[in-house]
Amino acid sequence: MSAVEQFRSFLIIGADEGTGKEKDENRIQLLKMNNDGSCAVADSILLMKGEGKELDVEGICAEGDQVYVVGSHSSNRKKIDEDSSWKENRESFHQDKIEAEASRDWLFRLRLNDAGKVIAKDRISLRKIIRNDPALKVFCGIPSKENGVDIEGLAVKDGWLHVGFRGPVFRGNYVPVLKLRWEEPEQYELLYVRLGGRGIRDIAAVSDGFLILAGPGGSGSESYQIYHWNGKDTVPGKDRKTKDQGKLRLLGEIPMPDENSKAEGLAVLEEREDSWQLVIAYDGAKDQNRLLQRVSLRKKKD
Repeated sequence: MSAVEQFRSFLIIGADEGTGKEKDENRIQLLKMNNDGSCAVADSILLMKGEGKELDVEGICAEGDQVYVVGSHSSNRKKIDEDSSWKENRESFHQDKIEAEASRDWLFRLRLNDAGKVIAKDRISLRKIIRNDPALKVFCGIPSKENGVDIEGLAVKDGWLHVGFRGPVFRGNYVPVLKLRWEEPEQYELLYVRLGGRGIRDIAAVSDGFLILAGPGGSGSESYQIYHWNGKDTVPGKDRKTKDQGKLRLLGEIPMPDENSKAEGLAVLEEREDSWQLVIAYDGAKDQNRLLQRVSLRKKKD
């Protein structure tokens, strides 16, 4: 499980592996939230079919009747295989072993009714934007787990999509967030946040900004943390006014259900005066009952 979002009385979940019952299908699932706090699968939504490999769903967000789903837009290198020969494993580091998977290069917009049924579906790719951006383009051919381009977070606020990157992490520990509107994606702005060397694992909109779920950029052992971000660029400059400065506050570290778990998704169920009620989605949890956890996170005053 790699993404989670609330829509009406549903939780929408997505996976970064697997393509549904049919190998050429990419789907997200709707879970019905019951009054006792439990969830049950209510339906699934087909995103695309017959396009080869997986979409690699990494972010889901919703505003009004619109739901957005993003793939990682990443390149891949296969892992070392102990059952392969020494020569084959060494050759896996060669440039020609990097795979650019076009099936991951999609951002979907779905219009749903109150029952969770799809009324309309569109999609665009962010690949051209990334390839032409002066900061991001050099990382396009680098595998995602080696500080290459890797989208993992998605939030929407007042019609503005905020696409969070797990990688690249730039010098000074700056991580990019791509801010754009669906209707004019090429009129974008690239913002930067600093997460102590971590990348963005998910991002969610709140009343006064965003919550960022931060974790290891690669396969490192850094802890998982939640930050509050005011939504503004954090790069300093002597000519920047105080009111324009980006601000980040560390709210706390996330305890893992077990040593194999990775916090991958974040959804805001409710915002209260003194706290946020959240759902965190975990990938790799041994206990299937702990793939989703409800968390109460207290707000911190400036």
